[in-house]
Amino acid sequence: MKVKKGEKMSGNREKVRKSQEYMKEYFNELMDSVSEDLLITDGSGIVLRVSPSFEQVYGLDSEAALGRTVYDLEAEGYFRPSIIAKVLASGNKVTMEQTTKKDRIIVVTATPVRNRDGKIRFVVSYSRDITEVIDLQKKYASLQDQMERYSSEISKLKSRENNVDIIRNSHVMEQVMETVAQVAEYDVNVLLLGDSGTGKTSLARKIHYQSSRADRPFVDINCAAIPEHLLEAELFGYEKGAFTGADARGKTGLIEMAHHGTLFLDEVSEIPLPLQAKILKAIQEKEIIRVGSVKPVKVDFRLIAATNQDLEQSVQEGKFRKDLYYRLNVIQIRVPSIRERKEDVAPLLEHFLEQCNERFGKGKRFSAEAMEALVEWDWPGNVREISNVVERCYITSSGAEIGLRDLPEEIREAEDQSVIRPGTDETLAEAIERLERSMVRSAYERYGSTTAVAKHLGISQPTASRKISKYVSADEGSEGSEEKEES
Repeated sequence: MKVKKGEKMSGNREKVRKSQEYMKEYFNELMDSVSEDLLITDGSGIVLRVSPSFEQVYGLDSEAALGRTVYDLEAEGYFRPSIIAKVLASGNKVTMEQTTKKDRIIVVTATPVRNRDGKIRFVVSYSRDITEVIDLQKKYASLQDQMERYSSEISKLKSRENNVDIIRNSHVMEQVMETVAQVAEYDVNVLLLGDSGTGKTSLARKIHYQSSRADRPFVDINCAAIPEHLLEAELFGYEKGAFTGADARGKTGLIEMAHHGTLFLDEVSEIPLPLQAKILKAIQEKEIIRVGSVKPVKVDFRLIAATNQDLEQSVQEGKFRKDLYYRLNVIQIRVPSIRERKEDVAPLLEHFLEQCNERFGKGKRFSAEAMEALVEWDWPGNVREISNVVERCYITSSGAEIGLRDLPEEIREAEDQSVIRPGTDETLAEAIERLERSMVRSAYERYGSTTAVAKHLGISQPTASRKISKYVSADEGSEGSEEKEES
């Protein structure tokens, strides 16, 4: 039988009436079950009822709060300010933050309940403790600040890496840098050849940071520095339990770490012949297989290799695979030694000296004689040797000026021989003039004015001016430069 709509509504109203009567009977239980902290006062602010959690939040026993006014509780510091006092003063609903005697931070909403005459009969306030939320926000803000600082530092480091500075003043090195700039934009394999210490790693980084992969990893692997029996596991990684002593979690290989970035194989000639086949497959197929696994892993990397050995000779001797050599040697760049770019020695010396000054904060400089000796040295260790010698002289020298006495013995001896030049047809006057030219030019390059050169060399300013005109301006074809500068 179908129930009419009016009959259904009438039945629902009866259910509501009975439920309301039941709720009145169990009013206290219902009030205690509310999750928010409740506080009810009459129209004069006297506390009539509080929830069971009142003591936990405000630090006052529930029973002790009953019958007291919110004004007294505020004065005694159980909460501040009193929201109910503000409602009674304004007659409006109020929501705001409140701090308790236990230093809890709560959000309270207080609502006036009026009688038929419009007067406030009760005020009901309910609150929620947000102390933990505030603490979390502070911790999050602190973490945000830390992350921003870390991000800023990372950006600085990345910017520093992106601007890898290749110090050069020579034409031959400028040609190398032009080639680097051209090659960087093409995703092809590059083979860097050159003596040890010429700066092949810096050039590899330069290629990477000028390429489309600049924001991805640059993985630098010195194949000569990893023991032969560990090289395969380091390059390709391994699965857990692949061999005795292996990490129980397995390990990601260095090649895999270069995914989407650049893989730099330094001293590539030192890769053992049996491992070269796996390297070749990784380059050709762009996939690897970890030690102890049969599942191939796809890897996308740009390859740059470097060596100070003659790889063609190694191929002929059967020490290096021909197919791997051809795969590496798509673009070949030969990095000249310092002997081939003597014009770069002075800028490199100044560059590394500036680094030391920044690092140690001493503000040291080279004397003209020391600079001359260093420039004339052959530097068999190339750029790396220049860096090491500058740092050594900086640390071992006692004064603000690094002089001849502070240089390594082999460089001092070479300088003595270059000054004396025994067994040549050079006359004493010619030898003196050559030394004078060297000292004047070095002093002028360093100090840039006749006054400063005169002070440094212990001669008069007019004498310094004449000698600069003779040895510097005449050589450079710029007569009168010293008068222009002094004016």
